[in-house]
Amino acid sequence: MLFVHKDASARRRFPFFASSPPKSPPGSLARPFEDTVAARLADLLRDASSLSWLARAVRVLALILDDAAALLADSSASSSDLATLACYLDSGVVLLDICNAASAEIDRLLRRRLHLRFAIHAIATSDGGRDAERLRKARDSLAEWTACARRSIKPSIVGLVRSLAPANPPRGKISIARRVIYAVEAVSSLIAGILVAVLGGSEQLTPASVPSDLPWAKEYNDLAAAISCELVGDRFAAELDAAEAAVKTLTDVISTDGDGENTETTLRKYVESTEKATGGLTEALDELSNAVNGLFRSALGLRNVTSQAFRVDSCN
Repeated sequence: MLFVHKDASARRRFPFFASSPPKSPPGSLARPFEDTVAARLADLLRDASSLSWLARAVRVLALILDDAAALLADSSASSSDLATLACYLDSGVVLLDICNAASAEIDRLLRRRLHLRFAIHAIATSDGGRDAERLRKARDSLAEWTACARRSIKPSIVGLVRSLAPANPPRGKISIARRVIYAVEAVSSLIAGILVAVLGGSEQLTPASVPSDLPWAKEYNDLAAAISCELVGDRFAAELDAAEAAVKTLTDVISTDGDGENTETTLRKYVESTEKATGGLTEALDELSNAVNGLFRSALGLRNVTSQAFRVDSCN
């Protein structure tokens, strides 16, 4: 006769009687992802006043999208999740469009910087400021740089950013997919809004309001509040501000007649200052360009993962 003991030792001796472990609730499975989102957002609360910071913020968003793609790829989507994933397919396209618009504006700023390169070269070869024709060319080139719109991203992109904001905050017991997609859309809306505001000099975008009980809500709200303060008064792009200040001073110097040695010394000083500011701007724009390109790839990767759910579902 076989006696079955209902204690732990029996389950160890007779593994075929072992019961299946209880399934973890969706919230607990999504919690590591949400805690990571909180930590990444908290890390952005430092030094938020430059294009270099903006590049870091864009890279953080890309990492969050990568984390979301990895989690969703390992999770099975229920039929009720399909509507959420379908909405993100649209949001994913919007984010890709925003990346394209941002890349175009960064390229425009980099091309605009060529006016500064030409002016610096013209002054450097002006025989210490004694070649009036070269100084005239330098002034014209600096004037062209100044006349270009500082930032001119299309106003229609603002509407795209607004469409990224998640519509319905998660409530009660919800699936992993819904928790993850909600976080992705909220953070995408926040950081894409900052990107467009900085590059476009457009109206300030109001971040989406998120429920306070979400694990990342405090960090999200703190970051939104901090950035709103920085964007007021158009004081954000420190590298661009430095270049504009250097150009203004250099323009004043080469437009003022002076005597011999003092003019040459002064010219050298402010040419070096403008060259340094131009180099800083170039480095920051290159960094931001690389970050936006990385975000495009991450957005495309997450969109591919969400679309996979529909291919799997159609085979069932």
